[in-house]
Amino acid sequence: MISQYIKTYGCAAPDYSYLGAVNGSTRIARQAMHTSGEHIHIAVFPTVHEMHQIASRHYAFEGRCFVLAVGLILRSGDLPLQPIANLHDKPDELVLRGGSCIIAPDGRYVVEPVFDEETIITAQLDLRVIDKEKMTLDVSGHYHRPDIFEFKLRQQE
Repeated sequence: MISQYIKTYGCAAPDYSYLGAVNGSTRIARQAMHTSGEHIHIAVFPTVHEMHQIASRHYAFEGRCFVLAVGLILRSGDLPLQPIANLHDKPDELVLRGGSCIIAPDGRYVVEPVFDEETIITAQLDLRVIDKEKMTLDVSGHYHRPDIFEFKLRQQE
């Protein structure tokens, strides 16, 4: 059941969310996250390559939330004992290149993607921007058309 992978963590402020396993690739799963009232979505990828960048920017734009897209730096020397054949002589060769970034609710980068280096990215996020952006598109509000559509998430106890 998909609801076991959907988590929204309420804090004093802001609310943040993480969608495990199915990530943000399924429209109905994204709707569940957007309806939860998330302010910050954490999207974890092996590496945030170009298509994951596009998907993360779309998620931010559609949900009018900030997205922290997280990608892993992995060198061939970090692999288990049986390394990939063509990389065993190159322990510093990058297998996964990172690509972590922070995206605003309008789809623009707050912090551009960082590739090929281990670093910690940070930013001050102005949560007031979310309300401003929702005035033009709110997929869980009036654009959701509750007069026509009904969305229900079965919560697992």
